[in-house]
Amino acid sequence: MKKLFNEKNLSIAIILLIALQPIIDMDYLAYEFLDQFGLPRLSTIIRFLIIPGLILWTFFLKEKNKKKVLTVVLIYGVLLGGYFVLHCMSASQAYNVMGFTTNFKFSWYQELVYILTLILPFGITYCVYNMNFSETVIKKIVYFLSSIISIPIFLGDLFVFGKSTYFGYTVANFFTWFTGIYEQYHPRELASKFFFNEGNTIGILLFMILPLMYYFFTKENNKKTKIMVGVLIGIQSLSMQILATRVATYGAIIIPIIFLVLYLFDALIMKNQKVMKSVVILCICFAGLFGAILDFTPAIQNQKVDAENTTVLLGNGAVDEGKKGLKGGIGLVPGSTEYNNFYIYMFEQYGIIAKYISSVPSMYYIDWYNYKYDPKFWVDVTFMDVYDRVNGRQVQTIFMNYKLDKLNAYQKIMGAGYSTFMNGSIILEQDFKQQWMTLGPIGSFLTIFPWIASLLVGAFLVLKKWKQLFKLDIFVYAMSFVAALGTAYMSGHTLDQFISTTFMALLLGTLFCRIKDVYDKKD
Repeated sequence: MKKLFNEKNLSIAIILLIALQPIIDMDYLAYEFLDQFGLPRLSTIIRFLIIPGLILWTFFLKEKNKKKVLTVVLIYGVLLGGYFVLHCMSASQAYNVMGFTTNFKFSWYQELVYILTLILPFGITYCVYNMNFSETVIKKIVYFLSSIISIPIFLGDLFVFGKSTYFGYTVANFFTWFTGIYEQYHPRELASKFFFNEGNTIGILLFMILPLMYYFFTKENNKKTKIMVGVLIGIQSLSMQILATRVATYGAIIIPIIFLVLYLFDALIMKNQKVMKSVVILCICFAGLFGAILDFTPAIQNQKVDAENTTVLLGNGAVDEGKKGLKGGIGLVPGSTEYNNFYIYMFEQYGIIAKYISSVPSMYYIDWYNYKYDPKFWVDVTFMDVYDRVNGRQVQTIFMNYKLDKLNAYQKIMGAGYSTFMNGSIILEQDFKQQWMTLGPIGSFLTIFPWIASLLVGAFLVLKKWKQLFKLDIFVYAMSFVAALGTAYMSGHTLDQFISTTFMALLLGTLFCRIKDVYDKKD
């Protein structure tokens, strides 16, 4: 047993856990096959059994202050457990108050899985911190992740066999971006995510990895290896624009610019190294190249399509007639047959037939929250200012606020329930706000605030010894971590996805190891 559960094997297990997340998550392709036999996905077993096992393994093998750690964990566990019981009791009652179609369902089990998904990465951070991986190990993880994600996306798009990031399969490769392909196909059909599960989450992971790729390029001394890393950076950057999420598309341009600023600050101001021409040239060339093709990328072309559709909506003359027609609903008794029929007619006539609701995908009001169930809500959305409901996140926010307004103060504090909205398919794709609404302020504090608190503590410790800690590696790890939190707020699908949070755990754990090394040195 001692030979099996030694430090070397623990290190290998943690490294594999972090490096293989994108591949592990591809087991969604086997979900239907496994589900018919009642079998769990491999990713479920790894994430909810193996990860706790690795945390315990690290604790017993590496922890020197077991009593202190157990005390902290016990306090946190009691607080989280007490909150969870109260949250579920409140959210199950809130479900009955908010009024939903039958596809919206509250589930204690799903709430538990969601909360575990949010907090288990803190345990991975604990593992990484205790293992204190060398820069060589982290470099290998980063190169591996970049390769297994970027190269398949690149090849899948080049030979046109990958899945679209949005729907169906990719219809043409990136060379066609410059040949008028968007006159034949919607830009979203030109996006490609290979066969990865969540295109948005994969894009966020690539966004986090890219600063480290540039950093490790500066550290390579072997000319051939340096060239290979430069080529891989180019493939990854192009793959990010092929993926066609806005975070990934803009990240391919923004990251080299920010990295170059940090690099020059480290070299010219802090005098930690000499400026290398190869680094400056690489950053400028890639920022310029991917900036030059930006206008031809599916993400930007999709924004143009959306803008054109918005212009059409603004010029829709039926809206004035519809707003006048709404006066016919004055005096009707809410909930009566006449009231419902009136608003059903108004939505069908001006929302669907006159296409004034066309900026909202039809599945929202047909499949997920049928307009005949609550026609007044959809009529209100239809006649909102177009710019207030022109994209999915705005509609999601409007819907969730509409439902939460029916709750009392206690129910809002305890959270409306993640599973309720997730099962109904209308849930805000914006981390921090989503958790605040579904888990409440207390749940948010217990499950996502530790990320922010860790960042603030780390920043304080770095500033306290800035002469020793203002170094390029610290800047880059912090840049990647801040990028993760920023994309979490802008795009969602970050703090509740193991693909992104395991890498965040690697970044945070490594940052604190580097800080600790400086503080442990005697002045």
